[in-house]
Amino acid sequence: MSSFLSAKEIEELVKRLDPEEELKKNREEKGQPAQTAVAELKSLPLQEVERVEFPELQKSIGGEKCREVGFFNLVPVTLALELGGVTLTVREILSLQKNSLIKLDKLAGENISLCVNGKPLAGGEVVVINDNFAFRVAHLGEKAADSEEKGQV
Repeated sequence: MSSFLSAKEIEELVKRLDPEEELKKNREEKGQPAQTAVAELKSLPLQEVERVEFPELQKSIGGEKCREVGFFNLVPVTLALELGGVTLTVREILSLQKNSLIKLDKLAGENISLCVNGKPLAGGEVVVINDNFAFRVAHLGEKAADSEEKGQV
């Protein structure tokens, strides 16, 4: 089922915005003259509109927490380590074979960034522990993002 409206459906909605057109259409469907629709429309009683006043908003006192931090314990996030990048042409990608090497834009041993949902969170280095790769955090937060931009972490 499509959630888009057809041109005909859009025209019908726009016509409904103009009460004069809607009234003319109804009269024509009933076989009545459409010219009297304007007079009939003007003879309708006006509806009164009342102004609504809302109470002024108050600042919360005491720095109340809406939710405890524990509420977020089960929220999944995606972590990614950016080891480096490279730009390849389609021809170069198609020519890749088993044991092909792709040279990255960072040197071995250079600091890398840890990203959470695509945003830099920490800077640090890759280490090897019992034949497994790991990440050693050197900087957290904004400092990691700033130093990554300058090429230092």
